[in-house]
Amino acid sequence: MISPVDDFLPVRLKAVHDMAVEGLDDLTGRRIIDVGSDHGHLSLYALIHDNFKSAVLTDIHEAPAKRSEDTLRMYGYADRSEVYCTDGLDGVELNEGDIIVMAGLGGNNMIDIMGRVAQREDAQLLKSLVWCLQPQKSSDKLRQYLFESGFEITDENACEDRGINYVILKAVYTGVKADYTLKQKYYGPVILKRAKSGEEDALRYKQRLDERFNIAQRGDEEIRKMLEEV
Repeated sequence: MISPVDDFLPVRLKAVHDMAVEGLDDLTGRRIIDVGSDHGHLSLYALIHDNFKSAVLTDIHEAPAKRSEDTLRMYGYADRSEVYCTDGLDGVELNEGDIIVMAGLGGNNMIDIMGRVAQREDAQLLKSLVWCLQPQKSSDKLRQYLFESGFEITDENACEDRGINYVILKAVYTGVKADYTLKQKYYGPVILKRAKSGEEDALRYKQRLDERFNIAQRGDEEIRKMLEEV
């Protein structure tokens, strides 16, 4: 079904949506939670195309939260959505099976939000949540947090939108800390596999990182050590 929102959902958010729902069965009993929702377009797209039970949208600033609320009301989804003006997921009661999307936030901000959730929720609920993350920066620090805090990166991919390359991660909580190499931290374990198999988006993203790290290694000992890894 083609809807008006299809015309203004950016390539980046479409890629985030697609990874969030990929491999998941019937979504009619699930909620999608969009942290940092801005205009609310991603949640609206998910309600229209995937028939989620409902959507929860949060933004730390009043103006974006109001825009999200107006968008969902304009398209007739006010009764299947809740909008909070809050920091991350503060004040949001999570349900088992929630799919949590954070797109366009910094990696350090995501770490802070996930850490607060991990502190307040029990392991059973945490293990039922699906996290889809598109960090604007500090993806290496985000991966390190996931590896060391009991999250498994189940998928990664990249996309190009208006000349900028973005990486998207999908993670679930297992409670088991993972060993990782520096290359997995900086490039991403699944990105490396996708690039090795010749997948275009992942390969392009890796090549951009190659260029960046070749310069950064001059002043960063860890990156220099990472590039020397076999």
